[in-house]
Amino acid sequence: MTTVDSMKGAGRRLVLGALLAAAAGGLLTACSSMPIGPTYTEDELRVICERHGGWWRGRLIPGFCEYQTASIYQSP
Repeated sequence: MTTVDSMKGAGRRLVLGALLAAAAGGLLTACSSMPIGPTYTEDELRVICERHGGWWRGRLIPGFCEYQTASIYQSP
């Protein structure tokens, strides 16, 4: 084996390594830009809100659950 043959093998390995690194980087970049869907739907949020004693205000303010807070003064 001559020096020229060993240099060709090293160059091929270098090009192959660069291509693999570029493919891995491209895969990570493509997957990171995918949009993430909502965790809960509006109906699921409404059910959770009502289960915890709140009032669902989704028609007025999307995704809003209103809770009555405790107060010192009682309403007449």
